[in-house]
Amino acid sequence: MILRQGIDSKALLVTVIRTLPRLILMGVAGALLGSGLHCLITFWQMHNAMLVSETEYYVDFAEGRLEARDYYNAFTWNDAIATDEILGRMVETLGSDYDRDAVKQMLYAEILSDVRYLTMTIKGTDEDTVSAVSAAFELAIAQFAKSKDEFDAIYKIEDNGVIREQPDWFVWRAAFLGAVIFVGIGVFLTVLAFVVGDRFYTKTDVMKFLKLRAVGLLYKSGNEQSGLQERRLIQDLKALLEQYQRLYLLDGTDGQDAGRFLETLDALGADLDCGAFVPCEQYHTEEEAAILVIVPFGKVYREKITDEINNAVMHGGAIAGAVLTQCDKAWVGMYYGKGVKA
Repeated sequence: MILRQGIDSKALLVTVIRTLPRLILMGVAGALLGSGLHCLITFWQMHNAMLVSETEYYVDFAEGRLEARDYYNAFTWNDAIATDEILGRMVETLGSDYDRDAVKQMLYAEILSDVRYLTMTIKGTDEDTVSAVSAAFELAIAQFAKSKDEFDAIYKIEDNGVIREQPDWFVWRAAFLGAVIFVGIGVFLTVLAFVVGDRFYTKTDVMKFLKLRAVGLLYKSGNEQSGLQERRLIQDLKALLEQYQRLYLLDGTDGQDAGRFLETLDALGADLDCGAFVPCEQYHTEEEAAILVIVPFGKVYREKITDEINNAVMHGGAIAGAVLTQCDKAWVGMYYGKGVKA
């Protein structure tokens, strides 16, 4: 039903804009949570950090075999070091105490820019093991170069030793991800709440969802007798009081929203007989009276008030119309435009 009636895209946009402060707070909360979780994970990793040996080798390609540079990339090297010609020789050098698969998991090769420079990273939990595997690799890669006509030699040019792996303390990525997730959730929930149609934002919503005449609206605060919306409401209420001696106020909160409406109307200082507005304690109304439905702005309310209206009609109550109350004045001003004093 709601989909057939369509979505008020302008009202949706204004609603999202008015929730920006809340979305910003959610983004800040997400950033704090994301960075906090990242710091906790990093702190845990610091106590379980791996030992790392990073060594740089120079690959001296044989003259006339320059085409080898095209296919000896990082992917090729990671395949090559897992073969018997390199990994197999390493295990032979290390001895039977070392498992081949375990040693393989410790090795990682990189070509950062120039294919002549091979960076070998070895990670492990024990310093002696990492040092032994690094030394075994140095011997194996040198033998590998001698067995291939693509190379003249491969030899070590820089050894950073065995150091403890430094955890990444840069939290901006975690903070950014947390902020994006929380803001995304906030936007999704805001749009979902609007699209479901259980909330009333405009007088048109009142007419569309409740099939009632929209008598007018009142703001939650900042009402002025000279305001356009206030003047229209006062005029319509006066017209109803000329037709009916009494207006029963019907809401979906056992008189709470009706009470707020009366307080706001009284504070407005309008030339109205406020004694003619009374809470609806019974659905049936006398002949000279009618029911005025009170609908609060931006609250989940449609099912509650629809049920109350149906009961009133079933008991013979006459519905004169509905008033949208507790409206966000800034929201109304943005929706109707700055040219309208709302």
